[in-house]
Amino acid sequence: MRLFSRVLSGVLLLLPAVNAVNKDEAYQNDWHIALIGASIPSSTFFHRPVLDAKASLIYTLTSRSILAAINPRDGSIVWRHLLGDGTSQGVSRKAEGAVIAAVDRDVKAFDAVDGKLIWETTFAEKVKDLQVIGGSIVAVLLENGSVVKVSEGNIAWESPAADSRDIPQSLSIQGNNVFGFYQQPSKGLRIATISAETGKLSSSSISASIQPIDRVHSSASIVAWTENSLSQIKFLVLGTKASAISVAVPEGIVDVKFQASDKTILVHYETEDKSWAEVYGIDRKKGSVNSLYSLDAKTARSAFSVTESATETYITWTLPNGEGFLYGSKSADVLDSYTPDSENPGDISVLSAISEVIPKMDKKYAVRTFVATSSPGFHGNTYLTRNGKSVWSRPESLVSVTASAWVELLDPAEEVAEELNVEGHKNVVGAYVHRLTRHAQELVTYGPDWFTNIPKRVMDAFLSNEIREEKDGKWRDLFGFRKYAVVATKEGGLAALDVGKKGAIVWEFSLVTSKDAGQWEGVQQIYEVSKGTVGVVTYGGIYYEIDAFEGKVLTKEAIGGRVKSSAILGRGGKSQVVMVVLEGDKIALLPPGSTLGEPAYIVVRGDAGDLKGLRVDNTTLATVKTWDFVPQSTEKIHSIVNRPAHDPIASIGKVLGDRSVMYKYINNNLLTVITTDQTHSSASIYILESVSGIILYSALHVGADTTKPITATMSENWLVYTYFGSEEVNKEPAAKGYHLVVSELFEHHLPNYRSPLHPAKTYSALAGSIGRPHVCSQSYIFPTEITSLGVTTTKQGITTREVLALMPWSSSIIALPKRLLDPRRPVEREPNEAEREEGLMKYAPALEIDPRSVINHKQELLGITDIVTTPAQLESTSIIFAYGGDLFGTRVTPSMPFDVLGKGFSKIQLVGTILALGVGVGFVAPMVRRKQINQRWLDLVG
Repeated sequence: MRLFSRVLSGVLLLLPAVNAVNKDEAYQNDWHIALIGASIPSSTFFHRPVLDAKASLIYTLTSRSILAAINPRDGSIVWRHLLGDGTSQGVSRKAEGAVIAAVDRDVKAFDAVDGKLIWETTFAEKVKDLQVIGGSIVAVLLENGSVVKVSEGNIAWESPAADSRDIPQSLSIQGNNVFGFYQQPSKGLRIATISAETGKLSSSSISASIQPIDRVHSSASIVAWTENSLSQIKFLVLGTKASAISVAVPEGIVDVKFQASDKTILVHYETEDKSWAEVYGIDRKKGSVNSLYSLDAKTARSAFSVTESATETYITWTLPNGEGFLYGSKSADVLDSYTPDSENPGDISVLSAISEVIPKMDKKYAVRTFVATSSPGFHGNTYLTRNGKSVWSRPESLVSVTASAWVELLDPAEEVAEELNVEGHKNVVGAYVHRLTRHAQELVTYGPDWFTNIPKRVMDAFLSNEIREEKDGKWRDLFGFRKYAVVATKEGGLAALDVGKKGAIVWEFSLVTSKDAGQWEGVQQIYEVSKGTVGVVTYGGIYYEIDAFEGKVLTKEAIGGRVKSSAILGRGGKSQVVMVVLEGDKIALLPPGSTLGEPAYIVVRGDAGDLKGLRVDNTTLATVKTWDFVPQSTEKIHSIVNRPAHDPIASIGKVLGDRSVMYKYINNNLLTVITTDQTHSSASIYILESVSGIILYSALHVGADTTKPITATMSENWLVYTYFGSEEVNKEPAAKGYHLVVSELFEHHLPNYRSPLHPAKTYSALAGSIGRPHVCSQSYIFPTEITSLGVTTTKQGITTREVLALMPWSSSIIALPKRLLDPRRPVEREPNEAEREEGLMKYAPALEIDPRSVINHKQELLGITDIVTTPAQLESTSIIFAYGGDLFGTRVTPSMPFDVLGKGFSKIQLVGTILALGVGVGFVAPMVRRKQINQRWLDLVG
């Protein structure tokens, strides 16, 4: 017995202490596409991170308030920081060994190599512009007109605005002077000259008629602006007493842009169909601006870049089709031209093109250009060219995904089923010939590769190597890990992502054209209406049917009005019906021509902030209001939460430790309504029965901060939601922090009891015979903010569920086991034997974040807003996709992968064990046989 105990202890020591993901197992099933958004041209530049660096990095501040450093070699992100809420514009500048950026009221300096914060300063006003004086010393222009000098994060001096009515525009640095430019209402342009050393102000005014569409551009040597709605251009050389120089703008101009270096300024003209440039030289001694040359007009929507290299200024011109031209600053002669290896498809505009030019021997040049583009539906995509050849691209337009839908790929067996269906419509001889022909074709097509790959497949199986999928395209893999996520961008683009292949883009399609982009209202929802077909409902009242495998439009029809909401009705069969609610509560069914087999009940939001239930007649589609939900006068509806479309329930009850059963309150029509009251700082939770409008449960949370996120998710018979609570409620101390509440609905508060509906074969929710649930609730303090919640789902619903929580503070997603959030956890006592057998733990008011439950590991997820899940073919596995900023996908197994062998399973060891047992049996068998024979002789003799 003592020997057995020692052996058992040794075996237990060999077992893993925790159930965590090993380092070599991470990043195998998950994928991450880090996105930053559309680059701001004036805040994008090539910059050497250190003075002696051999190569530059690309630094950019985007419209999503993300400052990023990009490796120009492969387009990978070296580092990035989210500096605002994702909606604020900002500015960034290069400094010696650093990058300095300002968003809203914050100015921060980051190390150019690794992105570490060097210093930061926060102002009472928002920052309008900043310029680097030298080193890490900057001048900051605030929205109140003040100019502040900041040195290493400390304010050296502040120069107030000369006139509080002036509108600040920009800053320039020239020697020891800081120039501030202000637009004076009905007067002109004010130039404030400030000493960089003392902050002493001297000011001057220039007569100007600057309209809202006019531009003001400044550099170290010149300020240029347009007047009278793009009808005239004026130049003024800084640091001189010369007067402004006027240049007439050609007719038909719709936009004027400026690019400047120390000695050159380029004026970029745009018409509806053409673009060209005028290049001027700057004489700082005489204070004059002289025309150097003109570039002949080419196609519109192009971009110029003015680059200084050594003592020379170079100009690059990038066209929408990918062509590029390089010019010097002296003449219009083309120094070099670049033809792309493939033209940009579709209707593309070049938003910006930032170049780096390095002259080489024999009048050769190395030119790298970072290009940001915009096309209908896709805004902000970027790519880099090296001497005209595309090196890499980044799908930055997918940062604005607002809706998604899962698309199931075809089962490989369906390919054979189609052929069998063909054979079924032929006579016996024809079907036999067809099958022989098919088998012969398959043998010729797939046979050689199949036989050739046998040794490799056998070795991969024994060595536990990754087995590559033989099926591709629209055919799913064996375990159903490959699915398409069809997503819609805010600008009207559609894209299909293969989540089983690291989010690879399968196809892209635009729902809008450049002409109607201004009237685009967005995608309301995307549905898989039939196998391989998605239906897209837009707020503007247009319905599209798209081939989900090819990205081709099958149908485009007007719905008949602006869309308020929509829902898919599970009618069974191969196709689904989408019900759309239009203005005036009119109903439309999609695809057109669809019918209702029976009356439907839907819930819509009223124009007065209420909620109402409608009965839809299955013949006329006329609606009748069945109930309404009107919040209190000081309340407003914050959000509405439904159960997931795929939410199977494997068990109608929860088996307790003593083998009794708590029966779940199962109702497919459960609906959660969250309301907020800013006047009384409270949030209310209502669980409604959506057919009858009966309130099954309600909870009031006083002291809730309504300015912070309140989010919820539902599944089966339970609800999880979060909010931020204050430290005092009704003058009583309370738990300040983020609260996570779980509520679970049962038929009765006692085990083994059923509700009155149990024996009923039919019941009517409108008659009120649905019973009232018994609700168990518990609340926890969570250590950080949660902005989105989701729940895992599997094919049959047998696997334990996990609650997925998005935490922006740590840029991660955590998976909380539902067992951890069981509201029946014993309070202020240890669980008894039955509760321990059930898996219940003692209630603890605070939930700690287990690092092992972070499903994105060390990957940093920025800007994500939504988490959606779908089941795989394996019951143990749920597929996750998160979007809204970065794109992230992974697979989780809440109950461990119980239906598939893991990578650690050694087939070689298994075969070796079998062979060893066979050899052992071979040796032992003769001995046993001899012993049996001898025993028989002994029995006979005895």
